[in-house]
Amino acid sequence: MKQYLLCIGCFCLYTTSVLSAQVCQPNSTLAATPTDQFVQHQDGTLTDQTTGLMWQRCLVGQQGKDCSTGTAEQLSWAEALLYLAQETPQTRLGGYQDWRLPNIRELASLVELQCSQPAINLTLFPDNGIGHVWSSSTYRFYPHYAWFLDFADGVFIYGDRQDKKRIRLVRDITP
Repeated sequence: MKQYLLCIGCFCLYTTSVLSAQVCQPNSTLAATPTDQFVQHQDGTLTDQTTGLMWQRCLVGQQGKDCSTGTAEQLSWAEALLYLAQETPQTRLGGYQDWRLPNIRELASLVELQCSQPAINLTLFPDNGIGHVWSSSTYRFYPHYAWFLDFADGVFIYGDRQDKKRIRLVRDITP
């Protein structure tokens, strides 16, 4: 019996590790966010040439070239908005002071449709993970709800503003 349980445990660990890796299908789906659509800057930002938005490569709380330093912060929607008023390296990244939460359409522009687990271009946005990321968009019918993006499969959903989620900052590029 012990050997049987050990085998089941090993199988579960193996399938969990296999299933947790990003899965992309480039042969059947066109890239929604091809790497050459973005200009990568040396200051931890990148510019989407299609939308005209500048994004922070790392989620708030992460740093480094591959975003592997630190841990993505989990904030309520109100805390996320208050975070923008703070003087932190990420609210002043690249020397800019006009970082903000993206609206749900802007955040959805980061979804890589040919990938899941996470549904984002990991070359551009390393160490994104499959968690939820807040948008600035409120939900029309329930004012205590706001929209967020679930990067596991690239689905946007609304949820209670008290829930803790991650944030990624964006800014408009001025001509």
